[in-house]
Amino acid sequence: MTTNSEKKEMSLAEFIVIVVIVGVLMAVFISFYIKNESQFRQAGFATIAQTFNTKVNAVHAQWMMDKQPRTVYVASLFSKKKQAVPVNKAGWIDVKQAELSCEAIWQLIMEVPIRDIKLVVSAVEVHTFYSESNSKNSECRYVLQDGSYFQYNPVKGKVSKVMTIN
Repeated sequence: MTTNSEKKEMSLAEFIVIVVIVGVLMAVFISFYIKNESQFRQAGFATIAQTFNTKVNAVHAQWMMDKQPRTVYVASLFSKKKQAVPVNKAGWIDVKQAELSCEAIWQLIMEVPIRDIKLVVSAVEVHTFYSESNSKNSECRYVLQDGSYFQYNPVKGKVSKVMTIN
């Protein structure tokens, strides 16, 4: 027959074993997270790019169903009012402002300011000049600190896959 003091000793030993097991599991998890943090960030950014692409195509589809207006009204995630989204002649999201147009496009599509997401994303307007046709094309490039980016072309409505600069 066991006494109360023996039961207490067993309970204390069991408690110590449990604490050691939890500590080892936490150490393994933390090291795994640190080793794979960049992959987690890339996966998150790829998801953001896919969401961006889906919303661009949803606005374009709404534009086609609404008989091609200059402004498309879509349901907002955060309010009951519909959100007014300006589009170009081809029905792709575009803004007419000269400064920070890529940030404005991000705000329209994602409904969250670019500075409010957990990943540090920069919006850069990239200009390409074609000498054959003497025309200029502007695209929005959304870039992470590690150089990964995706682009949005408001003329064609194309969202690129996430690319990495090496």
